[in-house]
Amino acid sequence: MAKTTISWTDYTFNPWMGCSKVSEGCRNCYAEKLTTGRMGLDVWGADAQRQVTKAPWKNAEKWDRMARDSGESIRVFCASLCDVFEDHPTANENRHRVWDLIRRCDALDWQILTKRPERIAECLPDDWGDGWPHVWLGTTIEDQRVAHRRDVLASVPAAIRFVSYEPAIGP
Repeated sequence: MAKTTISWTDYTFNPWMGCSKVSEGCRNCYAEKLTTGRMGLDVWGADAQRQVTKAPWKNAEKWDRMARDSGESIRVFCASLCDVFEDHPTANENRHRVWDLIRRCDALDWQILTKRPERIAECLPDDWGDGWPHVWLGTTIEDQRVAHRRDVLASVPAAIRFVSYEPAIGP
């Protein structure tokens, strides 16, 4: 249960692995390189089967207990190797499980980043309301061609919103 080396979070939680590319920012995807190269998985592309994980689900519950016991904030980057809001059978079948886990593990600060902010509203749980206080919703903006994602994100109810400027491939 090692901490991540990502500077802005403490742990990563991946409910599944794999995704399909949506913009130029996906060209050199680190998640694709990691899962394809190091893990040997074929989970990338619209027609590829996604790999649903097992261990991370239990890890999230452990982190939640740690946060409750210590009284300290623990940030969890949800879906560093996939996109929770992708319109794919695996995502659509398992997204409710992600929301159930996030709902239960409310001592954690969940950071959910997507290149598909236009899908967020339709994928939120029924009890979302104005947003859950322990969930940060974010979008990636790699250049001006996709800067509209910021406005789409701003239209979604959320307690906390953020923009990740990466990979910074243009103004």
